[in-house]
Amino acid sequence: MSKIQEAVVELRHAPGVRGAAVVTNDGLVAASSLGSGLDPEVISGLSSYLMMTTNRSLAEGSYGGCSKLLVNATHGKAVFVQFDQSYLVVLFDQFAEISEADCQVDEAVVRIRRASRLA
Repeated sequence: MSKIQEAVVELRHAPGVRGAAVVTNDGLVAASSLGSGLDPEVISGLSSYLMMTTNRSLAEGSYGGCSKLLVNATHGKAVFVQFDQSYLVVLFDQFAEISEADCQVDEAVVRIRRASRLA
């Protein structure tokens, strides 16, 4: 198991996390650990679209790139963290307090960045 995959799998143990994945900017899943009912192709496609349109909108407004995006929806929450050529997607259930998992998400980000540089 790669270091990136290990970081994603461990992130699933954080409070309220239903799944996590590393997705490339073009929408390919590089690593994932998703709960039942979460389709990696749907997650990667939607995530890629959200990050692409968010970054484009921010660039058009002269705000620079998106480093972290939080989404609150009726049936869940999501955190997206941008890397150089990919991003981390963390999916939460609707009742989760994202702040309770901040430390674990930050640790996963550090581990994935470190592993990406070594690869």
